[in-house]
Amino acid sequence: MSTTHPDDDSPTPAGGQELDVGSWNRFIPSLTHLLQTGPDDGAIGVRLTATEPIVTAATAAYARPEGGLRRLLGRRRRLSPSPLPPVLTVRTCPDAVVLTAPLLDDDGRARLGEDALAALDSLGWKRQDDAMVLRVVDAASAAELATRVLIEVFDVAHPADLVAVAEPAAAPEA
Repeated sequence: MSTTHPDDDSPTPAGGQELDVGSWNRFIPSLTHLLQTGPDDGAIGVRLTATEPIVTAATAAYARPEGGLRRLLGRRRRLSPSPLPPVLTVRTCPDAVVLTAPLLDDDGRARLGEDALAALDSLGWKRQDDAMVLRVVDAASAAELATRVLIEVFDVAHPADLVAVAEPAAAPEA
């Protein structure tokens, strides 16, 4: 699925047909519309990937110590930084829109740093396993919060800098 700018017929790497990446002011309502009018079953997921990693060796998140006593006495160590950029997934569910930012790449390296985790925490996100998750009641609020995270936490300067993929949403986790 490719997107075109309204004034241009050339495809961009910025995702699905419904997503307007010409400016943030146009991106928010187009993401809202996409979430509200997804496929016939109403479930859609949009994966928004920044183009640059935001984690360095000095800012990588700390590993979570395992076990009770080890957790209390163990030294915290930083994870290796991932060379991959951060990802934000926005997925519709029957009763909410779920925003998810994975903490690790497939090799267990940090995609988000301590500063990003603190910023997401201050916005009400909760840590669940290896991801930060936020449930939002409506699509408009989800689109605004997703945009805020992309700009303030993932350092995405312009929506055209995103790689966006719209796809049917996966079944919700139990």
